[in-house]
Amino acid sequence: MKISPLVLLPLLVLAACSAEPVRLYRLREAAPDTAEHASFVRLEQAVDLANRFLAESRYSQGFPAEAASFSLGMSDILLHLSGEGVEIVRVETAGWGDVRTNFGDLVHPTDQGFLTGRIRGAEATGDATFDALFIHLEVTEMAAVLLRQATTMREIQARGEFDYWLNYDLLGIDPSSGWMASNTVDRRAYAVQSGFYQWLHEANVRVETNVHVEAEVAAP
Repeated sequence: MKISPLVLLPLLVLAACSAEPVRLYRLREAAPDTAEHASFVRLEQAVDLANRFLAESRYSQGFPAEAASFSLGMSDILLHLSGEGVEIVRVETAGWGDVRTNFGDLVHPTDQGFLTGRIRGAEATGDATFDALFIHLEVTEMAAVLLRQATTMREIQARGEFDYWLNYDLLGIDPSSGWMASNTVDRRAYAVQSGFYQWLHEANVRVETNVHVEAEVAAP
């Protein structure tokens, strides 16, 4: 029995665009002295650094609610919100053909966390957890992305997913606004990221990283 290419095409598109969660326990349980374990150590340092910023910096006031902090759960990053409880910040790795990360943002927000692109070339393993671009970033970049994306996630939740993307797209078409940092909808998220880097500079914060993985990746 032959299957028409027209039947297979939607399946191929879905496979290309499907996302898989980054499972933190796989990084945590990886053998010492491996790239995967080094990624988890950097993530721990990034979470600690983001929490220092939230606790110490005047630029973090009100982000994304008062007295917010991060921790690492079994499989996801957790966002603790005073008076509201705990939100899951789910990191997902994009499918190999996902247009949102291949031709747009290297990190794409969702109402449950964010979508990250993949490592390509010789560094790629074919595993969605180990190839997640986010976990290959250096500590300060990882912390900045986490702060920005958690703020964007809260914005999407507050507005509703449809309203957020409608406003983002409509405003993006306007040359005076545009996309990403220039888009009014994302202004607060990028302001938090900018404040984080400003805090690092003003407080002369130095991050001692004892582990490093060589990978040719670009920061979002």
